This record gives sequence, structure tokens and C-alpha cells, in this order.
Amino acid sequence: MPRKTNTTINNNDYYRVTATIGKAADGKPIRKQFYGSNKKEAEAKRDEYIANIKQGLAINYDKALFSVAFKAWLDNVLRPSVALSSYRRYEVDYRLRIRDCGLASMRLTDIRAANIQALYSELLVDYTPNTIWNTDKLLRHFFNYAVKSDLIIKSPMLAVELPADKSVKPEKHILGRDEAQRLIDEARENPDAVIFAFAVLSGLRQGEILALKHSDIDFKAGKIHVNKTVDFLTIDGSFKPLVTVPKTQASIRTVPIMDALKPLLSTHIRREKEKHFKECTPWTLDSILFSSAKCTYIEGGNIRKRLKRLLKKLGIEPTSFHALRHSFCTLLAEQGVPLKTASMLMGHSSISITAKYYTHVDDAEKRRGIEKLSNAFI
Repeated sequence: MPRKTNTTINNNDYYRVTATIGKAADGKPIRKQFYGSNKKEAEAKRDEYIANIKQGLAINYDKALFSVAFKAWLDNVLRPSVALSSYRRYEVDYRLRIRDCGLASMRLTDIRAANIQALYSELLVDYTPNTIWNTDKLLRHFFNYAVKSDLIIKSPMLAVELPADKSVKPEKHILGRDEAQRLIDEARENPDAVIFAFAVLSGLRQGEILALKHSDIDFKAGKIHVNKTVDFLTIDGSFKPLVTVPKTQASIRTVPIMDALKPLLSTHIRREKEKHFKECTPWTLDSILFSSAKCTYIEGGNIRKRLKRLLKKLGIEPTSFHALRHSFCTLLAEQGVPLKTASMLMGHSSISITAKYYTHVDDAEKRRGIEKLSNAFI
């Protein structure tokens, strides 16, 4: 017995049913067509669709493609809600491991745990488990948002298993007092070393240091004002610096200028003024404190290369710029500076790294902490 159909598409026969699935903003009904090989199949698709809408899914949820929905979420939801440094990591993860993956052309409603598990197995060929964990974190953020936005009923990530990481990750080298002194001595003669001595003697993050302007250095009050951070991002196809406020309220702070840092800063500022003059670029208090050869913001990658060369020259074990900040904290601890004072100087929103929570520390106590460490270098 031939199956009953009522429409033909591309020489194939189907049964079509039409249903009202909602109303548009102007009050007009939204109609949707459902196709099956027979009436029963078409009506089953219709009933399932309407049932999903009744459960809260958005109208036309079935049309949402992963590639389109993910990019829209990344640009319009995630980017405004996280720190610039975090967004940069997420954007790189998206570009290298998510944008062109097998999920890209799939509809959100069709993605299952098995699809994501297959992606992770594919990535394991070229990436470490730790890298895949970062990708997993980003995907979980997205699918949780998709659930909240009524694009899917539940996240496929619930059944995804992460690969085990059996590798041992060595900790970044923290400079001891003798190594820090070598770095400071080098900075007295080597202009390229000043920014690293500054990091060890202030505890500022890389982005905070690179965002500093001359107006943020108050020699009279003996303070460094930390109120912004800079990072380079690809924006509208162009790789450019983006200055934002620090990632937490606690990061907006003042740090006393250590006595050992003052002569280094004075010499550095004089050199910056000379560089602006040679480049025919007006120097003002709004000029960048640590600027490139062209008096512009320095890109973090260039700083890392410079640090690697400098540490090799000084015979110091390779480490990261961020480890210089931790060196500052360790040196404070060695001098017996209270934990809460160190946390305030570091700009932590909580002291889970250095304790639990901390209370307010006034300028006088911060000054005493800085003086204790400063005496070690005089």
C-alpha cells in the first residue's frame, strides 16, 4: 500500500503538517511546517517541537547552529563579563580549537556528549590534557548559557569525561633575594632590565605595569597608583592594545615606592623623555611609563622575550614575568611582613593564595611593609 503524502520536494514525496508555534512582536501568529515520510511521522515531529517550546525552549530553537550561537555568545556575552586577560585566553582557545571543529556545522539540539568526546579525542593528538581542560571550561560556559537562553533543554557536557593529566608540571622559578639583587644591580646600567626590577620591587601584574602612565607615579607622596591594565587583542581584524580597569576592585590600589626603586625610576623617566624628544613625540604626564621604541604600548610577547635573554645573561633560572610578582610576595614574607599587608599590596580580591580573606590595611601599615623589604636592598 503506497504511503500517503501531500507534498513533493526535489522529486521526493513527504507528508507536511503546519502548526502555530507562537506569536510575533506585532501579534501575528508564527507558523511552522513539519515534514515526515508519512502523516504519523510529521505529526510526531510537530508534537515534539511544541512540547519543547512548552518546556521553555525559544521559538525556532532548532535552527540555532553551534558556530553562529557560540561566536555571538563569545562576543556579546562573555567578552563584557570577564577580565581582558581572561577573554584573550578564551578567544585564542576558540580560534585554535573550537571555531573550525566538527561541532561548527551542527545544530545545538543535535550535539550530544559523544560529539564532544570525539572532539577531545581528536585534540589529544596535538594538545595536552591541560589544554583540553581549558577548552572544556569554555564549552561548559557556553552550553550553560544555551540552557539559560532556552536554546537547549540540558547541556551535553553533563556526560563528558575529561582526559587524565599524568604529567608533572614544574612550578615557575621564584627569585630569591640574591637573584633579585642581581636583577636590580643590572637595572642600574641596563635600561632593558628596569621594568623587571620594577616588577620585583612593586608586585604589580604585567598588564598593570604596561598600562602605567607617568601621572601614576607620585614621587612626592611616594606612591604608585594602580588603576588600569592593558592587553593586546585582535579587534575588528586588527591586533591592538586595549586598556581597561583591573579585573577586581582590590586591584585598584596604591603601592608605596620602595627606596631601592626610586633612583631606577628617576633614571628611567629621564630616558623616556629623551626618547620622546628623539621620536618627535610630545612627552606629557599622560605618556606611557614603559613604552616601546616608538613610544607606544609594549606587547606582552616582546617583554617575555626580553626577560628570557636577561635571565640567561644573569645566570638566573628561566621564569615568567608573573613569577617576578610572586617573588615580591615571597620576599615580603621573608621579611616578616603580615599576610594581610602582603595581600593588600598584591591587589588580591581574596587571600586564598596567601590565606583566606583579609581586612583593610591602611597606608601606614603598607608603608612599614615596603620599608622592611626596601631595607634588604639598600
